[in-house]
Amino acid sequence: MRKLLFVLFILPLLWACDDSSSSGEPPHIISGAGAHQAYVGMEFSVQIVATDADTSNLTFTFEAPDILNLEGRTHPPQLVAAGPQAAYFLFTPIASDVGTHNVDIIVSDGSSEDRVVLNITVNASTGTNPYPVFIEPLGSGTTLDLTKDVCIDVEILVEDTDSSSVDIFLEDPIHDGYALNQDSPQDFEAIFSWCPTAKQISETDRYTLNLVADDREGHQTRKRYVIILRRDLETDCPGEAPVITHTEVTDRETLENIPVPFSVTDDVGIESPPVVYYTTTQPSNLTDPDPSEFVPVTASQTGGTSTSGTYSVQIPNPVIDLTAGQSAMVWYFIEAEDNDDATGSCDHRTMSPVTGLYSFIVTHPTGTIVGADPCTACQSDLQCGGEYDLCVYLMGGSSYCLQDCQANPDGCPAGTVCSQDPITGTSGVSRRQCIPESGSCGSTVSCVDDAYEDNDFMSTSLPVLGNLSETGLKMCADPDSGWADEDWYRVSVGTTTLSLFEILFQHGSGDLDLELYSSAGSMIASSLTVTNNESIMECLPAGDYYVSVYSWDLNLNQTYAMNFDLLENGCCAPDILESNDDWQNAMPVMTGDAVDDLSICEGDEDWYSIDLNAGDLMMVYLFFDQLTMDQDLDLYVYDTDGTTNLTPCCDPNNGQSGTSDEELLFEAPATGTYYVQVVGYENSENTYLIGFEVE
Repeated sequence: MRKLLFVLFILPLLWACDDSSSSGEPPHIISGAGAHQAYVGMEFSVQIVATDADTSNLTFTFEAPDILNLEGRTHPPQLVAAGPQAAYFLFTPIASDVGTHNVDIIVSDGSSEDRVVLNITVNASTGTNPYPVFIEPLGSGTTLDLTKDVCIDVEILVEDTDSSSVDIFLEDPIHDGYALNQDSPQDFEAIFSWCPTAKQISETDRYTLNLVADDREGHQTRKRYVIILRRDLETDCPGEAPVITHTEVTDRETLENIPVPFSVTDDVGIESPPVVYYTTTQPSNLTDPDPSEFVPVTASQTGGTSTSGTYSVQIPNPVIDLTAGQSAMVWYFIEAEDNDDATGSCDHRTMSPVTGLYSFIVTHPTGTIVGADPCTACQSDLQCGGEYDLCVYLMGGSSYCLQDCQANPDGCPAGTVCSQDPITGTSGVSRRQCIPESGSCGSTVSCVDDAYEDNDFMSTSLPVLGNLSETGLKMCADPDSGWADEDWYRVSVGTTTLSLFEILFQHGSGDLDLELYSSAGSMIASSLTVTNNESIMECLPAGDYYVSVYSWDLNLNQTYAMNFDLLENGCCAPDILESNDDWQNAMPVMTGDAVDDLSICEGDEDWYSIDLNAGDLMMVYLFFDQLTMDQDLDLYVYDTDGTTNLTPCCDPNNGQSGTSDEELLFEAPATGTYYVQVVGYENSENTYLIGFEVE
């Protein structure tokens, strides 16, 4: 965790042009002062910029006498350097901070100082100013059955009772073809559309939408939504299919969500977590279910490994809004898929049950209902403790049970404070509630950080790491917010270096993502899949860089390994055949030719010309090793005009797969000179061997 920083020393950048102390002119703060709005649980940031005519050796401090218990906070206020004469004041308010605070910012050059006041009004994140809530889409994802449809539309609906408008947008990863249309922020709705290419289908079967709703009042709610591409798999493939072991859920009388536990074993191991498909509307076909009629829920791994693991999902209770004694039926099935064929679709998919569906009945209880304790995840006020204990949306858009304090505002448990205003629960009842100080219910999982903590922020104080192979690293959730603490690592390269950054983990135990930043804080590259492991390969000029490991998952306790592989002077270099970068400068070849030690660098294309007779069958083979997504090369054939692509993207079986090596077969429709193009997919780089055979 971060340490308390009351004083920040900003060292001079140009020693030769600066004195160690001021010779007369006092410093002046030129920006940052004035009135500001902050919100409980949200980091407030303001840049303080100062000038001094005769020194840049400035010291920034702050005084905040009316912000209580500074030293005892997990996230105390602090100043962070932002250049030779600037700093950021960072402050994450807690519930007891609601109100107005004056913070004095002081800058000194050693002999004189300047002082300004930040007037910060802290607003509650609940009650009269709640977070936006995603009403649609339901669940954690959806399925695009590629045997029936080639495109998908997802309807997005947001509710925010105190706001007149909400901006809905996407955060990375934003894949090619993603389109989100919100006609107006006043609509509170949007449509996401996407038609995945054959190339994208061949690369992975899981894609994410990172949805964000922003009410323009300091509140952002995020929702991760997974799109599962359900491909048509081959039959009679080698290897063994996954085996699912599950005891069917029994009928029950409850208002709690329904757990569905099961286990999966596989000879090679499953790469993506299994999925439970459920519905409360009777499917059109009970013996051969259509996945598009079901809500998919990605399972969490509760134990074991990818070859023998235990999993579970929670199905939302379907009788919350019914009356006592009424019932609802739930139909469901479980699906797991392996990745035995890394270069194709000869994988195995197992459904449980093998035919038909599981089902069970849930009944709304009669008599006295004992609700859940505070900070238990909930769907409805009915699931919470006492009569006026409400189910409330807190920071991040998740809903939790709270405890009523309308009649006894001073009686809230330790770590909580009675809300200043009434809060509206899911049933429409409004009462004052005991809110966690942090604005969130925090993490319920015990997690012990690794030896690199506190590395939660990008900082020049982080140790410089070279080539690294480290196991047993941990990503833990912040005990206050429940969100994962980021892990940051610093790397310094002295010359142009080919750099591979890799994290290895089991996605079923929690998803991790990877990003690479420059020393100025600009993101250079990212790896944001929803399967096991992430990797980035980049050619980096001399300088300092930062690697960030982070997660969108709540209550995370994830172990991972990290590899840094830094190869000096190993970056992509033009090959001996350059410049064959277009069809006019194509390298002539003939049958039997094979050329090695060639390269495709970022933005580069290699072209070859070959004379063919009508009916000739040309085989082009391309050999290369693809270890990361940034090394993918593709083959194309162009007509005799050099501009008409006769093999457009994307045929994974004819030149444009997402894995190592490519083969392309082409029959010439007429006699003439044809052109073969080698190109990196999305600016990929790699070395390769190319060969040509004509029959």
